[in-house]
Amino acid sequence: MSQRYYLFLILFISLFLANCNKNNKILDLSSTDLEIDINRYEKKFFALDTNNLIFSLEELRKEDSAFFDFYTIQMMRFGRLTDTVSPVILSIDEFLTNKNVQELRDTVNYTFADFEPIKNELTEALKYFKHYFPNKQIPEVRTVISEFGYNAVSLDSTYLVFGLDMYLGKNFKYYGSFDFPNYIIKRFEKPYMVPNAMEVIYKQYFEGSELSNTKALVHAMIEKGKKLYFLESMMPEKEKHILIGYTAEQLNWCVTSEAEIWAFYNEQDLFYTKNYMEHKKHVDDSPQTSGMPKGAPGNVGSWIGWQIVNQYMANADGKVSLEKLLNTDAETIMNKSKYKPK
Repeated sequence: MSQRYYLFLILFISLFLANCNKNNKILDLSSTDLEIDINRYEKKFFALDTNNLIFSLEELRKEDSAFFDFYTIQMMRFGRLTDTVSPVILSIDEFLTNKNVQELRDTVNYTFADFEPIKNELTEALKYFKHYFPNKQIPEVRTVISEFGYNAVSLDSTYLVFGLDMYLGKNFKYYGSFDFPNYIIKRFEKPYMVPNAMEVIYKQYFEGSELSNTKALVHAMIEKGKKLYFLESMMPEKEKHILIGYTAEQLNWCVTSEAEIWAFYNEQDLFYTKNYMEHKKHVDDSPQTSGMPKGAPGNVGSWIGWQIVNQYMANADGKVSLEKLLNTDAETIMNKSKYKPK
């Protein structure tokens, strides 16, 4: 074969892979007015005066009692601040003065000294959310140190909270001391923050109980696919492999093996299984999808569901809004998608 042929082949493959990692959902939202404020709550909490802790805590609680209680009771399990002899005071004092926690605080301060890039990315994603769902509430954004308990979480639709200690980089020395599997630790990076945040918003407003209520595995796949389509719509310029929690190589495996994946589910007669544990093997996070060849990532069922939803929306040719899609049942999406890769 000629050198020209090889150059053409390389160019074709590069364009193909680039196309796989992009989408056509980018909108011009420059005229959308949205300002978000990042409340660095962890800085306020660590600024408490441990020599006058009761008074400092009471003053901080006065600023926003709902969030104070959410953080201290639900997130950190300190308990309810009730009286001066409460063991809660001792627990918070031990937390604030613990050398390991102080080291964690210093690492968070260093890692997130410049929050502007994350703020800009989150603002853009929330502009898309506001565009598609103008009647939904834009949450207040706060950051905390959760002592490795939470990455992103919400309180109703009022607060969106980042646990910054869960985004210190995959090589952060303490992650390996916990029970986090390696494929999860790889996502403890800044690029996953906004996708995690938008997933929290999706769960708040749209996610149903797809595993317990679905009629079949394929329906659970489609429900997961709807979430991924939502994330893609909120962050159309984000790399697709990050949206689903893959490496670029894992996403490429799915793209190039799409027909084989579809054949696998057909041949194993898995699409219409109603076994809950079987569902989890294919639409939950894991290092590898059960029964598939080496190189297959976990959660392949969700990726297939994403492709089904993409095909359904392509067939709809702009006649189905994102909100209507999220309220469409999986059976309808499956039938009208006519999805069958070759």
